[in-house]
Amino acid sequence: MITFDEIVKQGSGIRVHGNGFIQIDLPDNKRVNVWGHQGIPRQNQATQLHDHRFDFYSFVLRGAMCNAVYKAYPQRIQPATHDVYTPQVREGEDTVLVPLGESVRITPYHAHVVPVGESYRLPAGSIHETFVNQPTATLMLKGEPRNIPVRVFCPIGKKPDNDFMRHAAMSEAALWEIVREVFD
Repeated sequence: MITFDEIVKQGSGIRVHGNGFIQIDLPDNKRVNVWGHQGIPRQNQATQLHDHRFDFYSFVLRGAMCNAVYKAYPQRIQPATHDVYTPQVREGEDTVLVPLGESVRITPYHAHVVPVGESYRLPAGSIHETFVNQPTATLMLKGEPRNIPVRVFCPIGKKPDNDFMRHAAMSEAALWEIVREVFD
């Protein structure tokens, strides 16, 4: 099990994700995510439904989480519920969401609770979102990126909060203090 001291020693690039969690990059395509602490800032419009261009495993180090997976259907089949966006780099790891020019219907597929000490895996392109009801930390192991677009889904009629700046949201020292609290 990875400890706070190991994360501090190995970690780099600590930052806030707009959906209200902390990301810490580790060597070898690993990342620690810290969720559910009330002090973590977030963007005004949630854009939690998303996919990744890489497969990943996620191990729950502290707390528990619920991972919900969804299916997307083209607008021509059913009435659309979400517009599709893709992130474009603004600065460093900071991004803005730009429209991909398509709308889809999102429907639930399955959800499961992952307690401390357990893990789950998602293949690239899986639409999902994460819920926590307590401070939670996970270790993500990222696979090799695939040549597919990253998609973020925003409810029709809602626009993403592209004014949120992850590097300006909170000082690194304050972020590390939240991580310490979650691991203590």
